[in-house]
Amino acid sequence: MKIKNIRKVFEALTPTNDQKEKIFQNLLTSSQIEHRSQRKTSPIKLRRYTIIAAVLMVGLTTTAFAAVYTGLDEALIQFLKPSNKNQVVHMSNGAYTINKIIKNKQGSVAIKQVIGDSNLTYILMDFTAPKGTILNAARYRFHAHINSNQSSYSTGYEVLDDGNPYDNKISLVMNIMTDNSIAGQTVDIIFRDLEAADPFPGIFETVVSGSWETSLKLDFKEYSTLYQINQGISLYGYKATLKTISVSPISITLKIESDSLQKINKFAFKSEKIGPNQSLDKLPITINFRDGTSETTRIFTGMSSSYYESNQLITLKTFDNIINDKEIESFVFFGKKIPLNTVPH
Repeated sequence: MKIKNIRKVFEALTPTNDQKEKIFQNLLTSSQIEHRSQRKTSPIKLRRYTIIAAVLMVGLTTTAFAAVYTGLDEALIQFLKPSNKNQVVHMSNGAYTINKIIKNKQGSVAIKQVIGDSNLTYILMDFTAPKGTILNAARYRFHAHINSNQSSYSTGYEVLDDGNPYDNKISLVMNIMTDNSIAGQTVDIIFRDLEAADPFPGIFETVVSGSWETSLKLDFKEYSTLYQINQGISLYGYKATLKTISVSPISITLKIESDSLQKINKFAFKSEKIGPNQSLDKLPITINFRDGTSETTRIFTGMSSSYYESNQLITLKTFDNIINDKEIESFVFFGKKIPLNTVPH
């Protein structure tokens, strides 16, 4: 076949920009559907081959388009549930790939990738147990000790569907919530004793004993935008100052100061159950977007810390689905509306 004819064939097979967008949206939609339940049904490994096949199908001209997937691990795309390609690109720009394995006779921990903002860090990791061990529980966790410069921190884990529920390997996303950023820091982490449990209220029990110790350079780029608020508010009837709001696609953190902190804490830290393993957010904030939609943190999904010596209260809330933080118009906190065009950042 002549070169001219070959060129015509490739031009005929090359999709238009609209066709490329439809392919991308179909992949994102598949990812979102898989995340509507705690234990996912569509395997990551099968989806990986689907994505590769789609990229090969559209030919060499889609190289730049396919590059969207290379910055952020596919498992993190599945976990974050982005709604469009701009969100994937934005999250990819901050991702830092580690690919470090800690191995002993009890199994191996593979640290793959890290992303985060000023107060929330996500670490993608795999755990492989000795042969013959089946890891198919609904929930897993380690007891983790982190040596860093943080005064306090909290950790949690979410199990991802790796496509093989009856083998000796699991994929996890570990979250680390901190009062201040750990981006760029080197932290020492010890993972002790893998524990498993059925869905809540199942009790965690040790399934693999052991410890895995490592140092990690968390060289991810923060997603957060910090807004200097410095406005007076009434918090449960007591005077307070909302100092800052730090917001990113994955979380929002408020720092508050008050001379009446101990009295405020009696209300703010009082747990009120509203469902299985769910508590009401006693410091809710509403985010208003430019398109007229809004989101309120009704269920508490983060960490709050109170420091009497500095009269400071820090509350972090995570998002179930990543938000478009560049389209925020205003915040509303305890009746105080804060338009973003009136505060420095």
